[in-house]
Order: sequence, then structure tokens, then C-alpha cells
Amino acid sequence: MPEPEPLRRRAGAQAAMRMKRETWRDRDFCSHPAVVFDLEASGLDPRRDRILSIGAVRIEDLAIPLDRQYERVVRAPGPLGLVSRLFHGLTRADLERGVSPRDALAGLLDFAGDAVWLAFHAGFDRALLARAVKAHLGMRWDGEVMDLAVLAPMLFPERAGPGAGLDAWAAAFGLATQARHAAVADAMLTAELALVVLRCAQRRGLRTWGELALAARDWRAERMGPGGPVF
Repeated sequence: MPEPEPLRRRAGAQAAMRMKRETWRDRDFCSHPAVVFDLEASGLDPRRDRILSIGAVRIEDLAIPLDRQYERVVRAPGPLGLVSRLFHGLTRADLERGVSPRDALAGLLDFAGDAVWLAFHAGFDRALLARAVKAHLGMRWDGEVMDLAVLAPMLFPERAGPGAGLDAWAAAFGLATQARHAAVADAMLTAELALVVLRCAQRRGLRTWGELALAARDWRAERMGPGGPVF
């Protein structure tokens, strides 16, 4: 009996992710694209809270193509707390008009393609995304996400204040911070920071995503002691 089409698509997606994990480290970050993403959530617990909006932009040839952006408000049932409304600017009506979690997540994975994933404080976004993909797409997403919150202080230690957040790094390099806490605006700001970081890495003689990841892992182990992987 032929395998059902949804199962074939799922198996194909999982095979593609396995191949990506095996090959992305050898790719030159000057030519192999990255996707920088940000997830706005209903809270700060990735094990329980839900995605409210998704923003992502691409980096291609060490530039940000302005026509390659992904932004979705995700349909979410139930009440939205006052703190969340103030922080994200999303209303109950916004969420009622949003797209389904399944469509929003499938669109993000399609937008990313075989690009390397980047985020700021990547652990939260990665955990939230993996849980949502499992719940809504029935797939195990175990992509690796490089963390700009590690790469930036590694390459610019003289500019790294204690616990510096995205706003502090933006100020350090004169990056505009309008419309913060909208997912696509945060993704764009993170992408601009990523360009600064990648160009510095290039000047330091790093060439591939794997070399950058290894340098970040070693830097974190040396500076922060045992505390888990970079990703």
C-alpha cells in the first residue's frame, strides 16, 4: 500500500533536516544564507507558553534582502494577559485574525529552507519553536540555532556589558531600535547585529559556519564554565 502523502512529506522534511545538520558546518558564511528569527510568546516559559507572532529575515551574501521577510501573527485561543498585551502590542482581535499555528510554522520552515538559524538568546526561541513544531506539525525539529548573545561578546569583548541585551548591543553599534518587541522588527535588528558580527568574524580569519560555531563553543566554555552547549 502506498504511504500516505502527509507521511511522505514528513519523512522528506526530516531527511532534509538530517542532511542539513550534516552539511551546514562546512558552508562559508559569506555565501551560505542564514535566517534570523524572533518569536513573541505569551510568557517566558517555553515549556508552557505559546507563540503569538513570528518574525524572520534572511541574510544572503552578507546582506539583508529587504524583500525577504516573514511575519505572521498566530491565531491563539484564550485570554491574553495585560502584561503580554502591553509588551507585544497584540490585541485579542489581532490574535483572532491570525493564521493557524500549523500554517505559521510550516511557512517559517519553508522560508528558512536550508539556511543556518540565528537568534538572540537562542535557547528560548529554539525550545519554543521545537515544542510548537512537535505539537502542530507532528515533527521533531532539532535544528541548531547560533546565538548572537554569545557571538557578539566573543568578537567584541570590549563592548560587552554584564548581561547585555539586544538593545544594549544595538546602542553599541548605532543600530536603530524603533518598533521593538514586534517580532519582525526584532528579527531585523538581530540581523543587523549579525552582519556586524559576521564581518568581524571574517576579519578574524573565520570562514565557515562550523568554524564560527566551534569558536563560540570554546569561548563559552572558557568564559562561562560548564553550562551546556552554545546552541
